[in-house]
Amino acid sequence: VMANLSQPKLERPSQISELIHRRRTKVEEQQRLKTPEKLTVPGFNTETSHTSSNAIREEYVPEQDVAEVLKQQKERQSKLADQMLAMTQNLKQVSVAARDIIKQDNRNLSDVQDVVDKNTAKLGKETAQLEKFNQSSGKCWVWTLIFVVMVIFIVMVIFIRLFLGRGPNR
Repeated sequence: VMANLSQPKLERPSQISELIHRRRTKVEEQQRLKTPEKLTVPGFNTETSHTSSNAIREEYVPEQDVAEVLKQQKERQSKLADQMLAMTQNLKQVSVAARDIIKQDNRNLSDVQDVVDKNTAKLGKETAQLEKFNQSSGKCWVWTLIFVVMVIFIVMVIFIRLFLGRGPNR
């Protein structure tokens, strides 16, 4: 009894075919929404047949006007072109910034290399001066030691003559 109440009674075959047609279009719309967009030729609908041969059939479906399809394609192309232009401009900005950074780094490296070269040259000069000073100071110490040894020798000779020369034997 419940099944009879939930389904309306259809008396004419035209109503049955109309209901079947509505149901079929509703199912097709749901399938289109679920499936990803496919590349299609405007005005043609490609579907897989449910027959035993599983052949592909193409039928002419005047769903959209050719002008409307062309308009949509042009809009997609313009959106893609705008996106590509934006990405290209972004890439150009990034590459210009990278080029500027690399140029600045190269300048800094050149400056550092110049400073290193100057410091190396100064270090070589200072090393040569230090070697000269070490050689001259070594000579000075030698002459100082010779002088001290001679003074000690003269003092010893004088000490021996003064104090040992007057002893009881003499």
